[in-house]
Amino acid sequence: MCLRSSYVRNYFHSYVNIKQIKDFGGYVMITGYSQKPKKFKLSVSQIILNVVICVLLFLSLYPIYMMLIKSVKTIDQEIHTGFKLTFPFYFENYSLAWQLVHSYILNTFVIAIVTTVGILFVCSAMAYGFTRYEFWGKDALFMMVLAIMMIPSILTIIPQYSMVKEFNMVNTREGVILPTIAGAVPMGMLLLRTFFNGLPQGLFEAADLDGASAIEKYFLITLPLSLPIMATLGLTSFLNSWNDLIWPQLILRKDELQTISVAMNSFTTNYYKTTHSYAVPLAGYVIVSLPLILVFSFTSKQFMAGLTSGAFKM
Repeated sequence: MCLRSSYVRNYFHSYVNIKQIKDFGGYVMITGYSQKPKKFKLSVSQIILNVVICVLLFLSLYPIYMMLIKSVKTIDQEIHTGFKLTFPFYFENYSLAWQLVHSYILNTFVIAIVTTVGILFVCSAMAYGFTRYEFWGKDALFMMVLAIMMIPSILTIIPQYSMVKEFNMVNTREGVILPTIAGAVPMGMLLLRTFFNGLPQGLFEAADLDGASAIEKYFLITLPLSLPIMATLGLTSFLNSWNDLIWPQLILRKDELQTISVAMNSFTTNYYKTTHSYAVPLAGYVIVSLPLILVFSFTSKQFMAGLTSGAFKM
């Protein structure tokens, strides 16, 4: 390897151990060298940060480990072995859990999907209107919508329940879906409006010259360009609807309409009272978690792209 001698003196010695150098009038030939081992130095702050991350990671993963291990134990194994891994695995727990939860999973899917689609449509339509049109009281109306975000959601449960009862929507899926959509509008509209403001104005001007209507610009320009942030909002809305417990438990009294969160909550309590075991309920939790894992696996790329693009737009 031939290099200028000044380069070797100033830089090359920092990275390699040079065994033999031959000088040729300002140039050198390196005939043998080996890379120096890299030295890693951790500061006190980095060590503390790593310890905190490890502790948080343990606290996050240990419940999952406990759920998986105890879901494949018999009642006797669960009592005598605790959280130790035991063989053979008892998969009958999953068969029993599936028989108990499959109908509730279908109910939850229907509610979560309809809620997600409703949130995406309402929030995107409102954000599009606030972004592309000027009208009297626009700023005041927008601030009123954002002010709703400042109200803790727990304080609105009683008024919402009174309204749902007044409209005879107790024990109906609509009683769960519509208030959930309304509650998600302020944050969803804020995210989408911020993103829509960053879309190229020239595309809309060109569409105006071609005579495109507002609906065409909404469906053919705005929505296709907003897929990343829409995926982010859609995924978070789906997860929130799937995991919601308080509102469905308050509205859905009939067993055939209950969501998986409500069903698993009551099933876990009742099953433990009769058997003093959590094995079958934990198997049910594993089954219930699989749809969420699959949904996130297929949408994680769009979810991260939406977070990144949203950060740049902000």
